[in-house]
Amino acid sequence: MIPDDVYVQKAVEGDAEAFNELVNRHHAKIYGLAYRMLGNPEDAADATQETFLEAYKSIQSFQFKSQFGTWLYRIGINTCQQSIRKAQSRDRKIAAYTEEVEIRDIASDKESPERVVLKAEQNEIVQEAINCLPPKQREVVTLYYMQHLKYREIAEVLNCAEGTVASRLNKALKNLKVKLSKYYL
Repeated sequence: MIPDDVYVQKAVEGDAEAFNELVNRHHAKIYGLAYRMLGNPEDAADATQETFLEAYKSIQSFQFKSQFGTWLYRIGINTCQQSIRKAQSRDRKIAAYTEEVEIRDIASDKESPERVVLKAEQNEIVQEAINCLPPKQREVVTLYYMQHLKYREIAEVLNCAEGTVASRLNKALKNLKVKLSKYYL
């Protein structure tokens, strides 16, 4: 597999097809990040599109000091934070899961419909609890548990120390435990 840096260099030189390859490689990760941070498919799709648009406009500034994916996550987080601020300024809460809970992704052929619905409800409860976390805690939870980044990678994305990542994650888990205790005790 050709490394991202080859496509990034071509994109910096103006090759639109190379940038399209980067979009194809990273779209699912950025959408997953946006979905976890924003809580609904429509906002996630918009944020994903905005992230790639911003990356395209800024590709000339990519310094090759970090991985392209790390740089892209940073843009994605900034885009989601802007979306959250806009929603809050209009006195709207971040939307939780919609009626379109991704049951088909949860279900396997062997699971009963009741089990599928139970899992969907549990996922909705957890997502609502995550949505209630302060933004910096929500970011680390999303990057660590949903995007499966290591502390070092999260620190690079968020431009902070690994100890800060660990501290935020620890606080987030304590907050989630409190928020979820009424459901799972």
